[in-house]
Amino acid sequence: MPETDIEYEIIDLLDPGGIPQLRSVLMESLSDRILRQISVNIFQKTRYPVQVLSSITNVISHESALGSLPDVMLAGTIDVSPLRGRILIVVDGDLIGAIVDALCGSTSSTTYERYELSILETRIGKQLIMLTSKTIEDSISPLIEIHSDPLSYETSSALLAIGDAKDWVVVVTGIFETALGSGAIKIVIPYTTLEPLEAKISNQSGLLTGQADDVSWSRSVDRFLGDIYLNIKAELLKFSLQIGDVDAWGVGDVLPVSLSDMCTILSDDVVLFEAKYGQINGTVCCSALVFGGTDMSDLNEGAELRKMEVEKDIQDLEIGKIPEKSKSNIRSTLDRVEVDVSVELGRSKLSFKEARAIRHGQIIALDRQIGDPLSIYINGQKLGYGEVVAVGNDRYGVRITSLNEENGGEEDIKIRRS
Repeated sequence: MPETDIEYEIIDLLDPGGIPQLRSVLMESLSDRILRQISVNIFQKTRYPVQVLSSITNVISHESALGSLPDVMLAGTIDVSPLRGRILIVVDGDLIGAIVDALCGSTSSTTYERYELSILETRIGKQLIMLTSKTIEDSISPLIEIHSDPLSYETSSALLAIGDAKDWVVVVTGIFETALGSGAIKIVIPYTTLEPLEAKISNQSGLLTGQADDVSWSRSVDRFLGDIYLNIKAELLKFSLQIGDVDAWGVGDVLPVSLSDMCTILSDDVVLFEAKYGQINGTVCCSALVFGGTDMSDLNEGAELRKMEVEKDIQDLEIGKIPEKSKSNIRSTLDRVEVDVSVELGRSKLSFKEARAIRHGQIIALDRQIGDPLSIYINGQKLGYGEVVAVGNDRYGVRITSLNEENGGEEDIKIRRS
Protein backbone atom coordinates (compact mmCIF):
# COMPACT_ATOMS: atom_id res chain seq x y z
CA MET A 1 0.00 0.00 0.00
CA PRO A 2 1.46 3.41 -0.89
CA GLU A 3 2.40 5.46 2.13
CA THR A 4 0.00 8.23 1.12
CA ASP A 5 -2.91 5.78 1.42
CA ILE A 6 -2.18 4.84 5.02
CA GLU A 7 -4.64 6.18 7.57
CA TYR A 8 -3.21 7.22 10.91
CA GLU A 9 -4.98 7.55 14.23
CA ILE A 10 -3.64 9.56 17.15
CA ILE A 11 -3.35 7.35 20.24
CA ASP A 12 -3.40 8.91 23.72
CA LEU A 13 -0.80 6.82 25.56
CA LEU A 14 -1.38 8.58 28.88
CA ASP A 15 -5.17 8.55 28.82
CA PRO A 16 -6.91 10.12 30.63
CA GLY A 17 -4.21 12.44 31.94
CA GLY A 18 -2.22 13.01 28.77
CA ILE A 19 -2.87 15.56 26.08
CA PRO A 20 -1.71 15.56 22.46
CA GLN A 21 1.35 17.68 21.88
CA LEU A 22 -0.50 19.85 19.41
CA ARG A 23 -1.52 23.46 19.06
CA SER A 24 -4.05 24.86 16.68
CA VAL A 25 -2.05 27.04 14.32
CA LEU A 26 -5.23 28.82 13.36
CA MET A 27 -6.39 29.67 16.89
CA GLU A 28 -2.87 30.58 18.01
CA SER A 29 -2.81 33.26 15.32
CA LEU A 30 -6.36 34.50 15.91
CA SER A 31 -6.75 34.32 19.70
CA ASP A 32 -4.86 37.51 20.61
CA ARG A 33 -6.70 39.46 17.92
CA ILE A 34 -10.09 38.12 19.06
CA LEU A 35 -9.51 38.91 22.73
CA ARG A 36 -8.26 42.43 22.09
CA GLN A 37 -11.25 43.14 19.90
CA ILE A 38 -13.53 41.88 22.69
CA SER A 39 -12.07 44.48 25.07
CA VAL A 40 -12.68 47.18 22.44
CA ASN A 41 -16.28 46.02 21.93
CA ILE A 42 -16.93 46.00 25.69
CA PHE A 43 -15.70 49.59 25.91
CA GLN A 44 -17.88 50.66 23.00
CA LYS A 45 -20.97 49.09 24.60
CA THR A 46 -20.40 50.07 28.22
CA ARG A 47 -17.98 52.99 27.99
CA TYR A 48 -16.06 51.15 30.66
CA PRO A 49 -12.35 50.32 30.00
CA VAL A 50 -11.37 46.63 30.04
CA GLN A 51 -7.80 45.56 29.33
CA VAL A 52 -6.50 42.13 28.25
CA LEU A 53 -3.81 40.95 30.66
CA SER A 54 -2.98 37.64 28.98
CA SER A 55 -4.03 35.33 26.16
CA ILE A 56 -3.56 31.58 26.48
CA THR A 57 -4.35 28.93 23.85
CA ASN A 58 -4.03 25.25 24.72
CA VAL A 59 -5.43 21.85 23.84
CA ILE A 60 -7.16 19.69 26.47
CA SER A 61 -9.90 17.10 26.58
CA HIS A 62 -13.56 18.11 26.53
CA GLU A 63 -13.93 16.70 30.03
CA SER A 64 -10.98 18.71 31.37
CA ALA A 65 -12.21 21.90 29.71
CA LEU A 66 -15.59 21.72 31.43
CA GLY A 67 -14.03 20.65 34.73
CA SER A 68 -11.84 23.77 34.82
CA LEU A 69 -14.70 26.27 34.45
CA PRO A 70 -15.34 28.67 37.37
CA ASP A 71 -18.09 27.82 39.84
CA VAL A 72 -19.95 31.06 39.10
CA MET A 73 -20.13 31.83 35.41
CA LEU A 74 -22.42 32.20 32.43
CA ALA A 75 -21.84 29.97 29.39
CA GLY A 76 -23.38 30.30 25.96
CA THR A 77 -23.63 27.48 23.41
CA ILE A 78 -23.02 28.98 19.97
CA ASP A 79 -23.79 27.52 16.55
CA VAL A 80 -21.10 28.51 13.98
CA SER A 81 -22.47 27.32 10.66
CA PRO A 82 -21.26 26.11 8.22
CA LEU A 83 -18.48 24.86 10.52
CA ARG A 84 -19.11 21.55 12.23
CA GLY A 85 -20.33 21.37 15.79
CA ARG A 86 -20.86 24.12 18.30
CA ILE A 87 -18.60 26.19 20.54
CA LEU A 88 -18.81 27.40 24.13
CA ILE A 89 -18.22 30.95 25.33
CA VAL A 90 -17.82 31.12 29.11
CA VAL A 91 -17.65 34.40 31.06
CA ASP A 92 -16.29 34.32 34.60
CA GLY A 93 -18.78 35.63 37.18
CA ASP A 94 -16.08 37.87 38.68
CA LEU A 95 -15.66 39.68 35.36
CA ILE A 96 -19.41 40.11 34.96
CA GLY A 97 -19.71 41.41 38.52
CA ALA A 98 -16.85 43.91 38.08
CA ILE A 99 -18.44 45.36 34.95
CA VAL A 100 -21.91 45.53 36.54
CA ASP A 101 -20.49 47.24 39.62
CA ALA A 102 -18.76 49.81 37.42
CA LEU A 103 -21.96 50.46 35.44
CA CYS A 104 -23.93 50.90 38.67
CA GLY A 105 -21.44 53.36 40.11
CA SER A 106 -19.64 51.14 42.62
CA THR A 107 -16.23 52.46 43.65
CA SER A 108 -14.94 49.61 45.81
CA SER A 109 -12.46 47.10 44.38
CA THR A 110 -12.72 44.82 47.43
CA THR A 111 -13.40 41.26 46.31
CA TYR A 112 -16.14 39.24 47.92
CA GLU A 113 -17.39 35.68 47.70
CA ARG A 114 -19.72 35.29 44.73
CA TYR A 115 -22.27 32.49 44.92
CA GLU A 116 -24.55 33.22 41.95
CA LEU A 117 -25.34 35.83 39.33
CA SER A 118 -28.05 38.41 39.83
CA ILE A 119 -30.65 39.10 37.15
CA LEU A 120 -28.76 42.20 36.03
CA GLU A 121 -25.45 40.30 35.95
CA THR A 122 -27.04 37.55 33.85
CA ARG A 123 -28.28 40.14 31.33
CA ILE A 124 -24.84 41.77 31.12
CA GLY A 125 -23.23 38.31 30.87
CA LYS A 126 -25.38 37.45 27.85
CA GLN A 127 -24.31 40.69 26.19
CA LEU A 128 -20.65 39.80 26.78
CA ILE A 129 -21.23 36.38 25.22
CA MET A 130 -22.93 37.93 22.19
CA LEU A 131 -20.05 40.44 21.82
CA THR A 132 -17.53 37.58 21.96
CA SER A 133 -19.54 35.51 19.47
CA LYS A 134 -19.71 38.44 17.03
CA THR A 135 -15.99 39.08 17.40
CA ILE A 136 -15.20 35.43 16.55
CA GLU A 137 -17.46 35.66 13.51
CA ASP A 138 -15.80 38.88 12.32
CA SER A 139 -12.29 37.42 12.84
CA ILE A 140 -12.92 34.16 10.96
CA SER A 141 -15.21 35.48 8.18
CA PRO A 142 -12.29 36.90 6.11
CA LEU A 143 -11.03 33.29 5.91
CA ILE A 144 -14.37 31.58 5.50
CA GLU A 145 -17.79 33.19 5.97
CA ILE A 146 -19.53 31.91 9.09
CA HIS A 147 -22.65 32.86 11.04
CA SER A 148 -22.70 32.61 14.83
CA ASP A 149 -26.01 32.23 16.68
CA PRO A 150 -26.34 31.80 20.47
CA LEU A 151 -28.55 28.76 21.11
CA SER A 152 -28.73 28.58 24.91
CA TYR A 153 -27.24 29.89 28.14
CA GLU A 154 -26.28 27.97 31.23
CA THR A 155 -24.80 28.74 34.67
CA SER A 156 -23.85 25.15 35.58
CA SER A 157 -20.95 23.35 33.94
CA ALA A 158 -22.65 20.02 34.73
CA LEU A 159 -25.31 20.81 32.11
CA LEU A 160 -22.85 21.78 29.36
CA ALA A 161 -21.68 19.51 26.55
CA ILE A 162 -20.48 20.11 23.00
CA GLY A 163 -18.77 16.75 22.48
CA ASP A 164 -17.74 13.47 24.04
CA ALA A 165 -15.76 13.57 27.28
CA LYS A 166 -12.44 12.58 25.67
CA ASP A 167 -12.77 14.72 22.53
CA TRP A 168 -9.94 17.21 22.15
CA VAL A 169 -10.84 20.88 22.22
CA VAL A 170 -8.96 24.13 21.72
CA VAL A 171 -9.41 26.44 24.71
CA VAL A 172 -8.65 30.15 24.31
CA THR A 173 -8.52 31.93 27.66
CA GLY A 174 -8.36 35.70 27.99
CA ILE A 175 -7.73 37.32 31.37
CA PHE A 176 -9.38 40.76 31.47
CA GLU A 177 -8.67 43.47 34.00
CA THR A 178 -11.05 46.20 35.13
CA ALA A 179 -10.72 48.90 37.77
CA LEU A 180 -12.92 46.85 40.12
CA GLY A 181 -11.49 43.37 39.51
CA SER A 182 -10.42 40.85 36.90
CA GLY A 183 -11.90 37.74 35.34
CA ALA A 184 -11.71 35.43 32.37
CA ILE A 185 -13.53 34.71 29.13
CA LYS A 186 -13.00 31.19 27.77
CA ILE A 187 -13.72 30.08 24.21
CA VAL A 188 -13.98 26.29 23.87
CA ILE A 189 -13.81 24.98 20.28
CA PRO A 190 -13.84 21.25 19.38
CA TYR A 191 -11.14 20.15 16.94
CA THR A 192 -13.80 18.82 14.57
CA THR A 193 -15.27 22.31 14.34
CA LEU A 194 -11.99 23.66 12.97
CA GLU A 195 -11.44 20.94 10.35
CA PRO A 196 -13.41 22.56 7.45
CA LEU A 197 -11.75 25.90 8.15
CA GLU A 198 -8.25 24.42 8.24
CA ALA A 199 -8.92 22.39 5.09
CA LYS A 200 -10.04 25.50 3.19
CA ILE A 201 -6.99 27.49 4.29
CA SER A 202 -4.57 24.65 3.55
CA ASN A 203 -5.99 24.21 0.04
CA GLN A 204 -5.34 27.88 -0.63
CA SER A 205 -1.97 28.36 1.00
CA GLY A 206 -0.71 25.03 2.35
CA LEU A 207 -0.10 26.65 5.72
CA LEU A 208 -1.77 24.10 7.94
CA THR A 209 -1.05 20.76 6.27
CA GLY A 210 1.71 18.97 4.43
CA GLN A 211 0.37 20.04 1.03
CA ALA A 212 3.11 22.66 0.85
CA ASP A 213 6.64 22.87 2.20
CA ASP A 214 6.73 23.58 5.91
CA VAL A 215 9.38 26.30 5.92
CA SER A 216 9.71 26.35 9.69
CA TRP A 217 10.23 22.57 9.80
CA SER A 218 12.77 22.69 6.97
CA ARG A 219 14.77 25.39 8.69
CA SER A 220 14.72 23.54 12.00
CA VAL A 221 15.90 20.30 10.37
CA ASP A 222 18.59 22.21 8.48
CA ARG A 223 19.93 23.68 11.73
CA PHE A 224 19.67 20.29 13.41
CA LEU A 225 21.69 18.53 10.68
CA GLY A 226 24.30 21.27 10.92
CA ASP A 227 24.90 20.32 14.55
CA ILE A 228 25.22 16.55 14.01
CA TYR A 229 28.58 15.33 12.75
CA LEU A 230 29.77 12.30 10.83
CA ASN A 231 33.13 10.79 11.70
CA ILE A 232 34.61 9.88 8.34
CA LYS A 233 37.76 8.02 7.39
CA ALA A 234 39.77 7.78 4.20
CA GLU A 235 40.61 4.11 3.61
CA LEU A 236 43.57 3.38 1.32
CA LEU A 237 43.39 -0.39 1.41
CA LYS A 238 41.04 -3.08 2.57
CA PHE A 239 41.60 -6.79 2.07
CA SER A 240 41.19 -10.10 3.86
CA LEU A 241 43.86 -12.41 5.29
CA GLN A 242 43.88 -15.45 7.50
CA ILE A 243 44.68 -14.79 11.15
CA GLY A 244 47.69 -17.10 10.85
CA ASP A 245 49.25 -14.82 8.23
CA VAL A 246 48.60 -11.71 10.34
CA ASP A 247 50.05 -13.40 13.41
CA ALA A 248 53.34 -13.80 11.59
CA TRP A 249 53.77 -10.10 10.81
CA GLY A 250 56.45 -7.99 12.38
CA VAL A 251 57.97 -4.56 12.06
CA GLY A 252 59.54 -4.19 8.63
CA ASP A 253 57.14 -6.53 6.83
CA VAL A 254 55.26 -5.18 3.82
CA LEU A 255 51.53 -5.73 3.45
CA PRO A 256 50.80 -8.08 0.54
CA VAL A 257 48.92 -5.52 -1.57
CA SER A 258 49.82 -2.54 -3.68
CA LEU A 259 48.40 0.98 -3.45
CA SER A 260 46.32 2.79 -6.03
CA ASP A 261 45.77 6.54 -6.37
CA MET A 262 42.24 6.20 -4.99
CA CYS A 263 40.83 5.91 -1.49
CA THR A 264 37.36 5.22 -0.13
CA ILE A 265 35.56 7.62 2.20
CA LEU A 266 33.46 5.84 4.83
CA SER A 267 31.39 6.71 7.89
CA ASP A 268 30.60 3.88 10.30
CA ASP A 269 31.65 1.42 7.56
CA VAL A 270 29.09 2.89 5.14
CA VAL A 271 30.73 3.87 1.85
CA LEU A 272 30.02 7.52 1.06
CA PHE A 273 32.13 8.06 -2.06
CA GLU A 274 35.50 7.41 -3.70
CA ALA A 275 38.24 10.04 -3.74
CA LYS A 276 41.69 10.86 -5.05
CA TYR A 277 44.25 11.85 -2.46
CA GLY A 278 47.12 14.34 -2.29
CA GLN A 279 48.37 17.20 -0.14
CA ILE A 280 47.85 20.95 0.17
CA ASN A 281 50.39 22.96 2.14
CA GLY A 282 51.56 19.85 3.95
CA THR A 283 48.07 18.67 4.95
CA VAL A 284 46.81 15.38 3.56
CA CYS A 285 43.61 15.94 1.56
CA CYS A 286 41.30 14.04 -0.71
CA SER A 287 39.20 15.16 -3.67
CA ALA A 288 35.67 13.74 -3.77
CA LEU A 289 34.66 11.77 -6.85
CA VAL A 290 30.92 12.26 -6.70
CA PHE A 291 29.40 12.24 -10.16
CA GLY A 292 26.16 13.99 -11.04
CA GLY A 293 23.12 11.79 -10.60
CA THR A 294 25.03 9.20 -8.58
CA ASP A 295 23.24 7.82 -5.57
CA MET A 296 25.87 7.37 -2.88
CA SER A 297 24.04 4.35 -1.56
CA ASP A 298 24.82 2.54 -4.81
CA LEU A 299 28.49 2.54 -3.86
CA ASN A 300 27.75 0.13 -1.04
CA GLU A 301 26.45 -2.43 -3.50
CA GLY A 302 29.87 -2.37 -5.13
CA ALA A 303 31.80 -2.25 -1.91
CA GLU A 304 33.68 -5.37 -2.91
CA LEU A 305 35.65 -3.20 -5.38
CA ARG A 306 37.45 -1.61 -2.44
CA LYS A 307 38.45 -4.99 -1.00
CA MET A 308 41.72 -5.65 -2.75
CA GLU A 309 42.66 -9.25 -3.29
CA VAL A 310 46.04 -10.47 -2.09
CA GLU A 311 48.44 -10.09 -4.99
CA LYS A 312 50.31 -13.33 -5.39
CA ASP A 313 52.27 -12.08 -8.39
CA ILE A 314 54.25 -9.26 -6.70
CA GLN A 315 57.73 -10.72 -6.81
CA ASP A 316 59.52 -8.02 -4.82
CA LEU A 317 57.35 -8.11 -1.71
CA GLU A 318 59.20 -9.65 1.19
CA ILE A 319 56.50 -11.16 3.35
CA GLY A 320 57.49 -12.53 6.73
CA LYS A 321 57.37 -16.30 6.77
CA ILE A 322 55.19 -18.08 9.26
CA PRO A 323 57.58 -19.75 11.70
CA GLU A 324 57.23 -23.42 12.24
CA LYS A 325 55.39 -23.88 15.50
CA SER A 326 53.83 -26.70 17.30
CA LYS A 327 50.13 -26.02 16.90
CA SER A 328 47.15 -27.84 18.18
CA ASN A 329 44.25 -28.67 15.90
CA ILE A 330 42.18 -25.84 17.32
CA ARG A 331 45.04 -23.38 16.72
CA SER A 332 45.36 -24.58 13.12
CA THR A 333 41.65 -24.11 12.61
CA LEU A 334 41.63 -20.62 14.07
CA ASP A 335 44.58 -19.62 11.93
CA ARG A 336 42.40 -20.14 8.86
CA VAL A 337 39.77 -17.66 10.05
CA GLU A 338 39.85 -14.56 7.84
CA VAL A 339 40.02 -11.02 9.19
CA ASP A 340 39.71 -7.64 7.45
CA VAL A 341 42.88 -5.61 7.18
CA SER A 342 42.57 -1.91 6.39
CA VAL A 343 45.00 1.00 6.05
CA GLU A 344 43.76 4.53 6.72
CA LEU A 345 45.10 7.67 5.12
CA GLY A 346 43.43 9.87 7.76
CA ARG A 347 40.18 10.93 9.34
CA SER A 348 37.97 13.99 9.45
CA LYS A 349 34.59 15.19 10.65
CA LEU A 350 31.73 16.60 8.59
CA SER A 351 28.26 17.72 9.60
CA PHE A 352 25.33 15.98 7.92
CA LYS A 353 24.59 19.28 6.22
CA GLU A 354 28.14 19.51 4.82
CA ALA A 355 28.15 15.83 3.79
CA ARG A 356 24.89 16.16 1.86
CA ALA A 357 26.29 19.18 0.00
CA ILE A 358 29.53 17.49 -1.19
CA ARG A 359 30.09 17.87 -4.93
CA HIS A 360 32.47 16.27 -7.42
CA GLY A 361 36.01 17.58 -6.96
CA GLN A 362 35.43 19.07 -3.52
CA ILE A 363 38.53 19.03 -1.30
CA ILE A 364 38.33 17.51 2.20
CA ALA A 365 41.22 18.03 4.62
CA LEU A 366 42.21 15.05 6.79
CA ASP A 367 43.80 15.01 10.24
CA ARG A 368 47.24 13.98 9.00
CA GLN A 369 50.30 15.88 7.83
CA ILE A 370 52.81 14.81 5.21
CA GLY A 371 55.19 12.33 6.85
CA ASP A 372 52.72 11.11 9.46
CA PRO A 373 52.46 7.30 9.63
CA LEU A 374 49.48 5.47 8.19
CA SER A 375 47.18 3.62 10.60
CA ILE A 376 46.76 -0.15 10.14
CA TYR A 377 43.61 -1.85 11.50
CA ILE A 378 42.56 -5.47 11.95
CA ASN A 379 38.78 -5.90 12.12
CA GLY A 380 38.51 -2.27 13.26
CA GLN A 381 41.16 -2.61 15.99
CA LYS A 382 44.40 -0.66 15.50
CA LEU A 383 47.33 -3.01 14.84
CA GLY A 384 50.01 -0.38 14.33
CA TYR A 385 51.46 2.09 11.84
CA GLY A 386 53.06 1.92 8.44
CA GLU A 387 54.76 3.90 5.70
CA VAL A 388 54.54 3.90 1.90
CA VAL A 389 57.40 2.10 0.16
CA ALA A 390 58.23 1.30 -3.45
CA VAL A 391 58.02 -2.39 -4.23
CA GLY A 392 59.22 -2.34 -7.85
CA ASN A 393 57.55 -2.25 -11.24
CA ASP A 394 56.06 1.20 -10.46
CA ARG A 395 54.14 -0.26 -7.57
CA TYR A 396 53.83 0.93 -4.00
CA GLY A 397 52.97 -0.84 -0.78
CA VAL A 398 52.75 -0.25 2.96
CA ARG A 399 55.50 -1.41 5.33
CA ILE A 400 54.78 -1.90 9.03
CA THR A 401 56.85 0.59 11.04
CA SER A 402 55.53 -0.06 14.55
CA LEU A 403 52.99 -2.16 16.35
CA ASN A 404 50.37 -0.57 18.56
CA GLU A 405 51.56 -2.35 21.70
CA GLU A 406 55.07 -1.05 21.15
CA ASN A 407 54.32 2.67 20.67
CA GLY A 408 51.57 3.22 23.22
CA GLY A 409 49.00 4.28 20.69
CA GLU A 410 48.30 7.23 18.45
CA GLU A 411 48.76 9.89 21.15
CA ASP A 412 52.35 8.69 21.67
CA ILE A 413 53.05 9.05 17.95
CA LYS A 414 51.85 12.68 18.05
CA ILE A 415 53.99 13.47 21.10
CA ARG A 416 57.16 12.00 19.63
CA ARG A 417 56.54 13.76 16.31
CA SER A 418 56.24 17.13 18.02
